[in-house]
Amino acid sequence: MDDRSVVERQLGRPPRAFRRVVRRCPFGFVAVSEQAPYDSAGNPFPTTYYLTCPHLVAAVSRVEAAGGVERWSDEAARDPALADSLQRATEEQRAVRRNLARGLSAAADRGASLELGIAGARRPERLKCLHAHVAFALARPGYELGERIVAELEPLWPPRCCTEPLVTPAWGQERGGDRLASRPVDAAVEHARQEWEASVRRLAEEAGDHGERAQLLAQVDVVSAELRRRIGETFTLAELAREYARAEAWTRQAVEETDPPPGWAATLSLVEGAAFHAYARGAVDYEP
Repeated sequence: MDDRSVVERQLGRPPRAFRRVVRRCPFGFVAVSEQAPYDSAGNPFPTTYYLTCPHLVAAVSRVEAAGGVERWSDEAARDPALADSLQRATEEQRAVRRNLARGLSAAADRGASLELGIAGARRPERLKCLHAHVAFALARPGYELGERIVAELEPLWPPRCCTEPLVTPAWGQERGGDRLASRPVDAAVEHARQEWEASVRRLAEEAGDHGERAQLLAQVDVVSAELRRRIGETFTLAELAREYARAEAWTRQAVEETDPPPGWAATLSLVEGAAFHAYARGAVDYEP
């Protein structure tokens, strides 16, 4: 199985803007991938280094749930060495994205997103998504702030491979049955929720004024209405994650039919994620 297929199993959906693997786990599977700054449709993809290892994704989510984003933002503001490492990593991120974008002509945002910080942050000093900072540290050693966050993830790697059950169907039956067979579903839901939460944060940043915010929220309502029609009122997070994996085409059509303002395609992925984030609260197995 090639690396792109492995990442698809880890995420529970085809990866967007996938370029290559930049870090592997001790078991030889993909842990961090590199993404192009734009997907095949020309829509911006702000996360250059993407954490795909299910074990690491879950570990970072636990740090975030315990207030890690705010805590590490405060640490970076307090500690000059960490602030300096964040600034240098931000400049490095921008340089990498500009280099990867060379030769591309169909960018929905005309290159604006190339100047964003790690995880698509407009204000890099306020961290947004620790997953992206961990991925950056693992992909490009020397990023002190990211490495300090990585140090919280004990153990960094699991004693048993977390990806093998996703790529070897017989593995779960031979080594534990239903418990291991559920891991692909758990990984897909974890990744989807991570993306939905990031979309909500970025959408708030994209809304420059009240009028623009109202337009974006109206688009979220349009996607939510179509989602309700497709999945109904009774559903699980796993079912919602599966719908998310194939939502790009129908969300584009749903929003396009409302005669959106110029430039709407640049924020479509954020609108989509925000709609799924809100709808997830109605899942029968939803937990904050």
